Amino acid sequence: MKRYKGLIPLLAILCFTNPVLAKFIIVDEVVKIDGFNEQIEPMGRELFEKTGVNLYVSLVKETDNNESIIEYQKALIKTLDEPAILFSFVENSKQVQIYAEDKSLYKLFDREQIMDPLAIWPFFNGRVIPIIGARAPKEVQDKDKYAVAMFNGYAEISEQVAESKDVVLSTAVGDTNKLVYKVLISLLSIITLITILKLIRDWYRIKKNKRNENV
Repeated sequence: MKRYKGLIPLLAILCFTNPVLAKFIIVDEVVKIDGFNEQIEPMGRELFEKTGVNLYVSLVKETDNNESIIEYQKALIKTLDEPAILFSFVENSKQVQIYAEDKSLYKLFDREQIMDPLAIWPFFNGRVIPIIGARAPKEVQDKDKYAVAMFNGYAEISEQVAESKDVVLSTAVGDTNKLVYKVLISLLSIITLITILKLIRDWYRIKKNKRNENV
């Protein structure tokens, strides 16, 4: 456990217990952590009050009838107050996407940066896919990993929209927390790399043993 001591401060931010009435978390079938609500809702509320933009998040286990995440978002966003940006995650397919009902909203944030699948230390740009796709240590549950990734992405979208509107969010994630997120991505990326190297090593050993047996 000591080896992953650095993960504790990161997960602690989402481990509160007081429930918050959700407005910007449309559906949550995945995380179900009160602290996740407590971090998302004030940020979404402040963003709307200062910019007029609604930033929603949805987390589902799977979509109906195997529809794509974009099809799912297009249908869901029609039920939401406009102007709306929808940040969604589908657990079974590990799909994550940002969708806006008004195309002009895309000018308020950098979707490619936030969704960058190769954003790892030290060239850190995106904040979502590297965490979702990485192999977490056994001490970290999948729902905690997803909570960190989605909170991180939500915070980044919020801050970029606010900056585009020339406002500052008091609920914004500080530089210290951003550093912790970078460290987490680094740890998860290293764990994933080590796992791949072990698989390659095992494959090589098996192949070498078979070759020796045939000699």
